[in-house]
Amino acid sequence: MSDMSTRLASLVIDATDPAAAAQFWYIMLGGTATPGRGGCHRLVAPDLGGCGLDLAFVPARWDKTAKNRIHLDLATESPHEYQVLTSLAADVGAVEVNVGQGPGVPWTVFRDPAGNEFCILEPGDLYHHTGPLAALVVDAVDPTRLATFWSAATGWPLVHTEENSAALRASERAGPWIEFLRVPDQRRGPNRIRLTLATDDESDASDLLTRGATEYDGAFHDPEGNEFRLVPSRVPT
Repeated sequence: MSDMSTRLASLVIDATDPAAAAQFWYIMLGGTATPGRGGCHRLVAPDLGGCGLDLAFVPARWDKTAKNRIHLDLATESPHEYQVLTSLAADVGAVEVNVGQGPGVPWTVFRDPAGNEFCILEPGDLYHHTGPLAALVVDAVDPTRLATFWSAATGWPLVHTEENSAALRASERAGPWIEFLRVPDQRRGPNRIRLTLATDDESDASDLLTRGATEYDGAFHDPEGNEFRLVPSRVPT
């Protein structure tokens, strides 16, 4: 199989009120919040460590019934920044929640105004030089298999792999991570957070299928069933 031209272009997030969700994440990450078609709102060029990922907020197609299998982790660089960012998140509409993380963990779990989980991390060496987005975290039954697929799909190198986790990073020394963490629960229903890939080559679709993706119901699915889109680079993602 040849190298693909696909790149990670956007993160699509379901929200009951896409405008409010876009405004919340504009406060947390910067960028430019713009309205789109069909009630969608987009956060263009947020400060995500130069990875070129936009956030697209779309009207939710169903009620949220379980913890998301994909979430964002936000980085902080000092205890003071951690206190400021957690306070800011609560002030602008996030709600602190317990999703089973247990006491004493070095992060705080929130739900954003759309009900989607995210974490704010205490300072740590692993997330120096990531920018505000520390990681895009994906629950996985088989982290190495899923990370290998997404490394090929995004072009981000597979930096490490262990029994219960694997990680990609676009740059060796800077920018956010994509982390795959072993969670034995199978996916239940469609995801509220989904990735979009952009491509310059029509043959990339068949290459993705060869690498373990499937295509049905008008969408692509990765080897563990997570939905994603593949769009031409010239089309808004």
